[in-house]
Amino acid sequence: MLLLLCHVYVAQAQSVPTGLSGQDLRAKHVIKGTVLDEFGKPLVNAIVKFSEGKTSVVTDNSGSFEINESGEDETIIVEHPDYIARKLRFKRDVPVLVRMDESYLKTPDKVQVLYNVRNTNELTGAVTSIYNKQLTSTPTPLYLNALTGRLAGFYTQEVSGFRSARTTSITVNDLAGTLPNEATRYASGISDNSEINFSLRGQAPVTIIDGVQRDIYSIDPEQIESVTVLKDALSTLLLGQKSSRGVLQVITKKGIAGPPRISFTAQTGFQKALKTPEPLNAHQYAYLYNEALLNSNLPAAYSAEAFEAYRNGSSPYIYPDVNWYNTILKDNSPISKYSLNVNGGLKNARYALALSYMNQQGMFKSADQFDYKTNLEQNRYLLNSNIDVDVSRDFTIGLQVFGRIQEGRQPGAGVTEILNRLYRTPNNAYPIFNQNGSYGGSSDYIANLYQQAMGSGYLLDNGRDLMANLDLHYKFDHWLPGLFARAKVNFSSLSSTVVNRAFVQPVYDVSLDAGGNPSYTRFGSISDQPNSMNATSTAQQFYVQGALGYNFSTEGHSGSAMLFADQQSSTYQYDLPGKYTNIAATVNYSYSHKYFAEAAVNYAGFDRFEPGHQYGVFYAAGLGWDIAQENFFKDNLSWIEQFKLRGTFGKTGNSNENSLGYFSWRGAFGQDGTNSYPTSTNYSPIYGLIERNMANVHATWEKAHKLNIGMDLQALKYFTLNADYFRDTYYDLLQQRGSTTEIIGLAYPNENVGKNLYTGQELTLTYKNSINKFNYFITANASRLRTRVLYMDELQQRYAWNRRTGMPVGQTFGYLADGLIQTQEEANRAPLLAGTVVYPGDVKLVDLNDDGVIDQFDQTALGNTKPQINYGATLGFNVAGFDFSVLVQGVRNRTYQQTDYSFGNEGKDQGYSYMLGRWTPATGATATYPRLTVGFNANNTPFLNNSSFWTHSGEYFRIRNIDVGYTLPYRITRRLRVAGLRVFANAQNLFTETAYERLDPEVYSNAAYPIQRTINAGVNIKL
Repeated sequence: MLLLLCHVYVAQAQSVPTGLSGQDLRAKHVIKGTVLDEFGKPLVNAIVKFSEGKTSVVTDNSGSFEINESGEDETIIVEHPDYIARKLRFKRDVPVLVRMDESYLKTPDKVQVLYNVRNTNELTGAVTSIYNKQLTSTPTPLYLNALTGRLAGFYTQEVSGFRSARTTSITVNDLAGTLPNEATRYASGISDNSEINFSLRGQAPVTIIDGVQRDIYSIDPEQIESVTVLKDALSTLLLGQKSSRGVLQVITKKGIAGPPRISFTAQTGFQKALKTPEPLNAHQYAYLYNEALLNSNLPAAYSAEAFEAYRNGSSPYIYPDVNWYNTILKDNSPISKYSLNVNGGLKNARYALALSYMNQQGMFKSADQFDYKTNLEQNRYLLNSNIDVDVSRDFTIGLQVFGRIQEGRQPGAGVTEILNRLYRTPNNAYPIFNQNGSYGGSSDYIANLYQQAMGSGYLLDNGRDLMANLDLHYKFDHWLPGLFARAKVNFSSLSSTVVNRAFVQPVYDVSLDAGGNPSYTRFGSISDQPNSMNATSTAQQFYVQGALGYNFSTEGHSGSAMLFADQQSSTYQYDLPGKYTNIAATVNYSYSHKYFAEAAVNYAGFDRFEPGHQYGVFYAAGLGWDIAQENFFKDNLSWIEQFKLRGTFGKTGNSNENSLGYFSWRGAFGQDGTNSYPTSTNYSPIYGLIERNMANVHATWEKAHKLNIGMDLQALKYFTLNADYFRDTYYDLLQQRGSTTEIIGLAYPNENVGKNLYTGQELTLTYKNSINKFNYFITANASRLRTRVLYMDELQQRYAWNRRTGMPVGQTFGYLADGLIQTQEEANRAPLLAGTVVYPGDVKLVDLNDDGVIDQFDQTALGNTKPQINYGATLGFNVAGFDFSVLVQGVRNRTYQQTDYSFGNEGKDQGYSYMLGRWTPATGATATYPRLTVGFNANNTPFLNNSSFWTHSGEYFRIRNIDVGYTLPYRITRRLRVAGLRVFANAQNLFTETAYERLDPEVYSNAAYPIQRTINAGVNIKL
């Protein structure tokens, strides 16, 4: 830290040139000036040229330039890949001072690939990147939310509007236990993400942060330099037995030599639930509940007097009507974030320091009767520091330390419990408080929702995360130019605990005695408020990497080769460590900047497989040809700067730890406490040994053959197009056989029997240009994914429509529905599920094989079987200090099952507005819901029988993000002694258009924390 402060002090002492006073300023053909970045600091390697001349110069380390050219041109152009080009007039006798604005869409010459940096125009694989400014415009706790709709092939689905903290103590159920193949207990990783499901070309990608595999998604976007997705076999091959899944790679900001660049951002906003269920009021509920009872041949539960009391509210304690959603949920919840980033250093010692704090509150109300907070909340503190020191001309050391402290709070009853009860509890179940001030309740509802949300104490969860990287790089240029050695050592540690200060209070059911006086009956229990702490998760990771490489470049030829080895050792929840090892070699070659070739081979292993069968060979190769560099092309189509065709093919692997199990090749024997036989006159039990599992000595890694063909086009300096086609065949997939049997008393383990095919197309288009000082851009992407089961060892099916093989991976199966039965005649003719009777208003199931019975032979694919299409587009502009961007995103050909039924499984739950569309003899032609019943109904209950009646469209179109800001002119901020000042406002999930609007198309679970609309405003100050 002392070294860092010294660097800051020295860097601050450096002067930033604001003008030049050279003796040749008045020379007719000499122009001198300085180019500054958005911090008002020298911008190195900016290109300066006359608008009509061919002469160009590059700014030096002080941002200065000098042009000497004959002619009368009085306009210069300043360009840099990371900044918006500036065109300005000058006077030959006055020094030029140019301040550049950072570009929303960056186009750097180099890109971070897996464990390496490559020239963008030499890549043959499928690699896509986005940069800092595209991330910071989205107000979100997780950077994953900022990626939605921005990267072709990368798909996200938000499944919760707030994090779900782990509050269960580590027990034997969290460990692998004594069963070597008990995969359901084995955790292959611990993630801080419980809000967003994401995939890359249909697979769960490996997340790599600054060269290390870590499942951390709460990094502040302000700290991120770039996010890159690596999608093809060649780009991911160094991961060995994880290379089939693709890579989501995050690179945080590194130090840049120069005076300190300080950026501070403060922002605050509020979140509002997009969709929540619409409960029936007490009168509607009572009416429809009676109707359901009568339809089920049961006596009515509510009298006419009860209807009237619910309607007029004359007896709120005996006949309550409580909208629990309005009672315990707030309309808006605040969210705030503060970020400080400092970057700079000397030429041989550079630093980047980032600090961040975020506070997000949940949607539960709080009561003033307690002197502590009970609402859902999280506080997150992040630290990321990078220091790079050139020990000598050839030797560089880099040290990175990342730390995260996360503190969460929730009501003592638990968020999941409250949301489940909120969805299930009818408005008329009980009053909030009884007349005597006690909590309302009953024998069926022994917990009061108001008490659970505001008076049940609280739970505190605490997470601590530390990651330290040490990078060593040595150049052997004095022996052989281009030869280098590299090493990395990483240690990561994660732990979380829960502090339990929850308590339970009883509820009271009120009734009137013969004299009309209230009588109270207690239900539930009483517990004191504890003060206990337990561990909920723990993880340690150790990673070491070494590489020896050689880069060369001669006239028309360039390339590199590398020998690479690494090992990752990970321990989760006190299990034995799992070790991945890779020994690899890579080579790439470029000729005349138009012919490209790459290859890689990896000998990789995982120690959870049987000894002697832990290692396998994986390989990949790629070719590329930039036709635009050919003379015959240049001479005829010179306006096309790049027209590169590329392709890769490789064999990759995936250990699939969760399906593999915990040392599944080992057998295990023991006593289960059940299987015994009596002995002696006392009949004392003697427990015998049992076989606990069926060992799978042949288990091995899953494999894939992955083909990617792509094209990169750049034209007119403003337009780029990237297109990819991929065909990925995954085989030896770990699955349980459909023909499994437990005749021997044991279930079959997962075996390498499955085979799936994933094909698709991806397209990204970008256009950016300017009209005078109006700079604008549009970038759009679309991806199409088709999946197909090639083999899954299913039982022999009688009919083609029963077969899972040949259908999309994960396809839902069930019965087709042909609307609702309208008449008793239809009901009499309807084919039946075994042991059922149907009535008008029930779902009409289709008898596909015409045998008069609904059974497993009538099951078929439900919902969409077409390729899913994901798309997104970002449009934006900036002019006169104003900047604006909007991201739209959507999904096509997506369906899902909405599994619900009237009044719940036990027939006591709340009813909702969609039940008003139920079938009755008077509304049969327009009914949107089956007739109401109480409890189980074989035809209508989707919990037991999926049918297409409950299949809904998951297609949607969103205005995902809008960001607008204004940056004060430099001439004003300079007087304020700041380099830049920008005020901004942004919004997330502002508008959604969807075919099925009952719930949000992403968070479609009735009892899930709803997705949030966020409105946010803030200020950014640069020094």
